[in-house]
Amino acid sequence: MEARLRKTPGRTYYESSIEDFVSKQDASGIVEFLTESDTTTDSYELHLQKRAWENQIKILKKYLKDKKGYIIFEYVLSRVNMRIDVVLLMNGIVYSLEFKNNENVFNEDDIDQAEGYGYALKNFYEENQSKYVVPILIATKAPDSECSEGADLGIDKLFSLFLANEKKMCQYIDLIKEKYGSEVIQSEDDFEKWINSPFKPNPTIIQSARSIYMDNQVDEFYKFDAGEENLKITEATVESVVKEAREEKKKIICFISGVPGAGKTLVGLDIAGKSRYNTKSQSSEAVFFSGNGPLISVLTNALGRDAYEREPEKYRSRNSAINTVKTFIQDLHAFKRDIVFSKNNEVYENVLIFDEAQRVWDASRLNEWFNERGANGRFNGLSEADLLLDVLEKKEWGVIIALVGLGQDIYTGENGICVWFDSLLNKHPDWQIRLSKEIFEQKADQVDQYRDRILDCPRFKNLPGLYLKTSIRTPRAKNLADFSEALLNNEPEKATEAIKQFKDYPICITRNYRVAEQFVLMNRMRKERIGKLCTSTSKILGKDSGLFDVINNNFIHKWMLDETGRDSSNSLVYAASEFNIQGLEIDWSILGWDMDMYYTNGEWHEQRMLTPRFFKESTDTQKKHIINSYRVLLTRARKGIVIYVPKADEFDDKYGVSQYFDETYNYLKSCGIKDIDEYKNHYIKTREAVRLPF
Repeated sequence: MEARLRKTPGRTYYESSIEDFVSKQDASGIVEFLTESDTTTDSYELHLQKRAWENQIKILKKYLKDKKGYIIFEYVLSRVNMRIDVVLLMNGIVYSLEFKNNENVFNEDDIDQAEGYGYALKNFYEENQSKYVVPILIATKAPDSECSEGADLGIDKLFSLFLANEKKMCQYIDLIKEKYGSEVIQSEDDFEKWINSPFKPNPTIIQSARSIYMDNQVDEFYKFDAGEENLKITEATVESVVKEAREEKKKIICFISGVPGAGKTLVGLDIAGKSRYNTKSQSSEAVFFSGNGPLISVLTNALGRDAYEREPEKYRSRNSAINTVKTFIQDLHAFKRDIVFSKNNEVYENVLIFDEAQRVWDASRLNEWFNERGANGRFNGLSEADLLLDVLEKKEWGVIIALVGLGQDIYTGENGICVWFDSLLNKHPDWQIRLSKEIFEQKADQVDQYRDRILDCPRFKNLPGLYLKTSIRTPRAKNLADFSEALLNNEPEKATEAIKQFKDYPICITRNYRVAEQFVLMNRMRKERIGKLCTSTSKILGKDSGLFDVINNNFIHKWMLDETGRDSSNSLVYAASEFNIQGLEIDWSILGWDMDMYYTNGEWHEQRMLTPRFFKESTDTQKKHIINSYRVLLTRARKGIVIYVPKADEFDDKYGVSQYFDETYNYLKSCGIKDIDEYKNHYIKTREAVRLPF
């Protein structure tokens, strides 16, 4: 019986059962079928592609003659314009095969490409979450000596990349099948379900910003698993607010809020990005502002580096490319200076997007800033929220999009969303207010004291789409924010229940720094970012042990972007503080817990650490900032966290604080956090999980 030729449009060029593939004698028929989906217009390139397919078909027919499962040629990674040469589904295992025809070496770009395919299959497709995923790069003429001897297995069932020639590829697949395969043979219905698995990636903010800047729409390019409060719904809600303001000549502020890592900054960047490219739109151009200096530095450097590498002829230098990006992502403090010292303090845009809007200054702190710079007295008594709302007063219509992370104001003078509420309720009666009332369910920032006044305000409208409930930063620990909140609120039972819901997202604790370091180094897969974190008020860890010296803000872009070097986070030389890392993320973190927040006699205590030896009783605001600092640091890691609590034998306890570190350690363990030694067999990458015996 003639084997069927079939495809899933938009997903595959050719797919079949392995039995059908092997039984089809005429390889040229498969090649011509593949060619129908190919869009290559260059005849020579198409000739080379056909030759490559012919070689792959020959190799695979020979190897698969007695196997069962399914085979796919040219598996399309949805909306990212990349295709995997071959995907095999056998014995419950997914193999990603990238062929380099007649190549005898493995170059760096090919390794990155093949490794990226494995990562995408594992992390971006729902049906693969419980399956082993095996990426293999095949340089068909490579000598055995250049091939991998084995590969590691991550805790998420993703293998590190195998480097293979034709013979080694067959040996690796056989060995993995024998060691990790199941006897279950997928039905055709199972295969159809796998082919149509939803595409749900979770890119970093840097990856997302790169996509936006290169004129891709994030709500199409990425479809996040954030329930009904995903980016698309939130952006549609914001677009409706802008339309209302424009058509009805209103001033409207909308607060986009949600749990840490839910994508608030990404929403703002995407709205600004669409405005940047959508020149036919009737709406006025939007602009993205942030008072978060490290975030601006990292994003502008990342986008500038990319732009210069893509089009070096367009820029005089890399710095020139970075400066160009700064028109897309602007510094809020520079914007304030322009307002205060310019005779014409109007703006051209009607839509202003403010990231980290919870960090606005109160009137006292803003007046200090004015006095330091010699501003005239007409701004006295204004908070930063007053100033920003006043900017659009002369406009016929205007929208402020305030991206708010509750419980994340961390600096003197920052008093959270309440500064905005005071300004809107007491000084700006013409502004309409749009937010989701779910914002008042959070305990942070004492927002509940404004609940009745806001909900009863005739200018208020409840828009549920403005609240993002689900973290897209940590898909394996979607309730990480709930866990952190319970831990910081002295609710160990709630924290324990929350941590039980984590799926392959380790939160470990140790008293031995070298063990913590070993844990993240062992678990890190290639290209993943590791780093040390501690609060800016940490003194004992930094000054006494020297283990957590904080990186200078001027070099945070190197800490976040460089792969190697002393300033790179991967080197584990410098730590990042809450100021450095807010709004950003790494894959694996070592969080150093210091005496600025310690647990004793059944409750938390927060204190200002002037030096390792001298402590000062904190004000209520300072205590709130210390708690918020740990809230920020607990929600920065995408893959896992190791909390390091010092022990007396690791530092000279000349201040007699060891007992407080001991009690803090015991409390953290009571929240369901286990010592590394208690479950390292499950939560440490298996070294050389598969290794050829010859």
